[in-house]
Amino acid sequence: MPPRPSRPRSLGIQTGGIDEGAPYRGPGRRSFPYRVGDRIGGGLTVIGHLAHGRLGHIYQVWSAEWWCALTCKILSPKYRDDGAAIATLRKELEIIGELSHPNLIRGFGGGEHDGLPYLLMEYVAGPSLFDLLEGRPGRKLSISDAVRTALHIGAALNHLHSYGYLYLDLKPANLMVRNRLPVLIDFDTARPVELAAAEDIPRLGTGPYMAPEQVRGERLSFATDQYGLGAVLYEMVTGRWPYEAVYTGEEPRSGDEKEYPQLADQPPTPPSNWNPEISEGLDELIMRALASDPGERYPSLHAFLLALAVQLPDPVALWPEGVIVERRRAPRQQGARADGLEGLSDYYEYDKGLLGA
Repeated sequence: MPPRPSRPRSLGIQTGGIDEGAPYRGPGRRSFPYRVGDRIGGGLTVIGHLAHGRLGHIYQVWSAEWWCALTCKILSPKYRDDGAAIATLRKELEIIGELSHPNLIRGFGGGEHDGLPYLLMEYVAGPSLFDLLEGRPGRKLSISDAVRTALHIGAALNHLHSYGYLYLDLKPANLMVRNRLPVLIDFDTARPVELAAAEDIPRLGTGPYMAPEQVRGERLSFATDQYGLGAVLYEMVTGRWPYEAVYTGEEPRSGDEKEYPQLADQPPTPPSNWNPEISEGLDELIMRALASDPGERYPSLHAFLLALAVQLPDPVALWPEGVIVERRRAPRQQGARADGLEGLSDYYEYDKGLLGA
């Protein structure tokens, strides 16, 4: 296996910058409209700067209503008169309010401050999946960790699809870890599938994870998100993007294919070429999810998840050996606890506490 080039992975950093177009590189490096101690919406006090989003700024705030720390995403002042940007953030608030799933960020409402709409979400301290990969040898997870993580991500997407929405920007930086479980955040690119399937939409997403039809600005479908999940799974088991050799310059391309190599009528290198521990079945599953033609991918996220669950290495199950599963015919009395259930925060014992670190 050739050595992996040493280079910053600038693509896919959580929520790219809105001012210079550069990725966000940590609190304090760039300005925020509101300082620590400022008030938003009357009952929110800024207690931390988190990130610059595509359309707004993201703060940690203290809520006088909920008496806890929350995440506040407020529209950037530069978009104050941009009707499309205002509608996008309000739509994100609506989407989060509709959803309820353990692998999706929880919404706490929203409002308007100084003419700028904002939304409130639970505060997840992290780390992100991007951070975890950056700290791992070879930037990859064990096969069992990667498969189980992909199952949780797929469950979140499947729930989103059941409400008729496409996510369209799946990447490790948009997945935070709460109690050892991946949580999907940032829905400003989400679109109703009817809209995405009926007309062309602007190019949205992050290069290495975008389906070919997404890059071309063509009509999209649930299969578009499946491609994104396949790309994230590819990265988790190999430490590489699909087509990474193109991004590093090892494999020359010209024109649009230099920036978006998935446009070529050529599949990526099979992941097993980079990791011999990948089984033939998992190899084929990932390659099918990354098929250039949406019709050649799995017919739905549900079908993808069924096929993926089969790839869990024995004896690993959806929850690890040793976790006590309570089985009862009648509802448990209020306040009662069964032995062993106090440790449900350890529901997922990823290898050596990987996602619990």
